[in-house]
Amino acid sequence: MRAVQFDMVDPAFPASLVDVAEPDLPTAAWARVAVTTGGICGSDLHLFAHNTGPSPTLMTMGSFPFILGHEIAGVVTEAGPDCPVAVGTRVVLDPCIACVARGISPPCANCGRGWTSSCLNLDSRVVSKGRTLGFTSDLGGGWAEQVLAHASMLPPLPDTVPDRGASLYEPVSIACHGLLRAGPRDADDVLVVGAGVIGLATVAALNGLFPRCAVTVLARHPHQAQAALACGADHVVTNDPGGGHFEELARLSGSRVVGYKRDVMLMGGFPFVVEAVGAPASVTEALRAVAHRGTVLLLGAAGVSEVDLTPVWYKEAALVGSIDHTVDARVVTLSTGPSTSSAPGSCPTTPWSPTSSPSRITARP
Repeated sequence: MRAVQFDMVDPAFPASLVDVAEPDLPTAAWARVAVTTGGICGSDLHLFAHNTGPSPTLMTMGSFPFILGHEIAGVVTEAGPDCPVAVGTRVVLDPCIACVARGISPPCANCGRGWTSSCLNLDSRVVSKGRTLGFTSDLGGGWAEQVLAHASMLPPLPDTVPDRGASLYEPVSIACHGLLRAGPRDADDVLVVGAGVIGLATVAALNGLFPRCAVTVLARHPHQAQAALACGADHVVTNDPGGGHFEELARLSGSRVVGYKRDVMLMGGFPFVVEAVGAPASVTEALRAVAHRGTVLLLGAAGVSEVDLTPVWYKEAALVGSIDHTVDARVVTLSTGPSTSSAPGSCPTTPWSPTSSPSRITARP
């Protein structure tokens, strides 16, 4: 099968279009999926642009070379005898290869809590050397013709969601998981720093989960600003390389600007800020814009970098990290279907079993 492989053969463009052998199903509970949509994540782009800083502590949690693509939708073309997802089912893929998918029993403490995105065995190399799809060499990927996934990784795709938009399931799920980890208080003003896919997904998730919060987006490009408004942002501010956008942020948040030239921050600011880029400048912007005793949620995949931590201690701000997604206890359907909720921050503790149905997602028509 054809696949895009990150291999550094050409350092100027470190990915290659290659032909690789079709992988075999690892166990009877796995399925083969023909890829219909493979999204391009910001973390994929970071592999080419190197603008977020490295994460050397994670270097052993993957294989090299690896097949790219973890924002995936497709159709099941083969299912093992223990996989309840029928051939022909349209699915999206949870890329995390957690304990259940690897056949590790008993599961780790985090999987036992339902925290599959924090699985302690993602680096176990059981079943696959990679921690997630999109960073493996032996399971296909979103930038390949096929991908393999365990039944627990295959939520069925509603008929109302077209193939073109299906891969957005993954970034929207990332945004929802982060907001359910530590979301804003009801009616708090929220700032989203960055209007790429994760930033736009965050705006949509905020509208669904916290509809009383006014959302401001700090965007870099005009087309991003337009997209943010289309996704439901209340205000959009365009980034000024000279720092002039802080005056507009101050006006919107009812605060004032302190500092000198480009090194400024808000005295006051936004009670809740989402950093959705991962670049050092964006992390610094988020910290400088947060209110005293506010929260900054880090959804961008920042690595080793130089940022201004002054606002953290000066404003007594809280930093919250989030990665991937899991089955959070509070579920809000973005459609006309029913909604259920329970205490935010808790997770179900019942592990997946062959007799349980994969989580179902719905979307606004």
